[in-house]
Amino acid sequence: MVTPLRYALIFLLWAMVAVIYAPLIPAALTLISPALSLTHWQALFADPQLPHALLATLVSTTIAAVGALLIALLVIVALWPGPKWQRMCARLPWLLAIPHVAFATSALLLFADGGLLYDYFPYFTPPMDRFGIGLGLTLAVKESAFLLWILAAVLSEKRLLQQVIVLDSLGYSRWQCLNWLLLPSVAPSLAMAMLAIVAWSLSVVDVAIILGPGNPPTLAVISWQWLTQGDADQQTKGALASLLLMLLLAAYVLLSYLLWRSWRRTIPRVDGIRKPATPLLPGTTLASFLPLTGVLCVVLLAILADQSTINSEALINSLTMGLVATFIALLLLLLWLEWGPQRRQLWLWLPILLPALPLVAGQYTLALWLNLDGSWTAVVWGICCG
Repeated sequence: MVTPLRYALIFLLWAMVAVIYAPLIPAALTLISPALSLTHWQALFADPQLPHALLATLVSTTIAAVGALLIALLVIVALWPGPKWQRMCARLPWLLAIPHVAFATSALLLFADGGLLYDYFPYFTPPMDRFGIGLGLTLAVKESAFLLWILAAVLSEKRLLQQVIVLDSLGYSRWQCLNWLLLPSVAPSLAMAMLAIVAWSLSVVDVAIILGPGNPPTLAVISWQWLTQGDADQQTKGALASLLLMLLLAAYVLLSYLLWRSWRRTIPRVDGIRKPATPLLPGTTLASFLPLTGVLCVVLLAILADQSTINSEALINSLTMGLVATFIALLLLLLWLEWGPQRRQLWLWLPILLPALPLVAGQYTLALWLNLDGSWTAVVWGICCG
């Protein structure tokens, strides 16, 4: 009985993986077909909204990626290793558990024109954020928690702990330890996490609608608007805009690689020169601030929420969908850890590393074909794919 059950579970595992990764195929077809026509590209670049949408996307994405990396490095330099680092990691779920939309909504209620802090600190609210700066800063805070969560697993290695203790005991500064030891050691995990952050920041729609520039919005929002139009020409422009997001992601990858290579060549060799001690106050302050932003978000939304407008049916549906999707994801994770292949798993990152809009378009195509459009099953499927 054990062997047949094992084969059945392995079959279930690969069936679930196939269902989750199935949107990649229609997504590729949706992007490739319009891209073969020069006329379609000319129509896209002739749109007057495109230049400013592209600029706002680049500004917000760069701020989000660089800001998240800077926050994470400051916290690591200040706290790792030690009990404060362990406490901070234990509190990171306070922020990680907050949905992006809820976090963006709380930021809007705090800093927007007419928000809670506007009367006291009006200079926090710029007259018009046409370049998505506020969007980038909000994403930087939110994604820094994700980056710290990923790096915490790598930094728990005993070898790294021993080496950094040796460098500290020899009098080297924390930034020297970061340059010589930490960054080269965590580079693979850091690269994948940063790629996921850039891909998410490029293609985020819901948060960009709340915090991003309005007219024109970011490229992801414009692409989403075009893809949801009934006109075939607009849908073609939306598909090409999604492809443009993927090209931007490739450009970010190339630029990051070149900057990494240049930075590695500028690192001085270990020559016995000790640098002055690194100020730790910014990192310790950020480490205390990050988890509290999640708590502040919950408290703020709870205070300002109008209990009479809560849709209990929508709330129950959302909670049920989330629990079902979480159970499916947990089941898939356990099956994969037990019977999944141990090598060549880079393809597993595709739904995370690729911009979300092409994947959503592919999933929508499959949902229409299977007559699942707007169904409860399609929404749970989308959560699992995302």
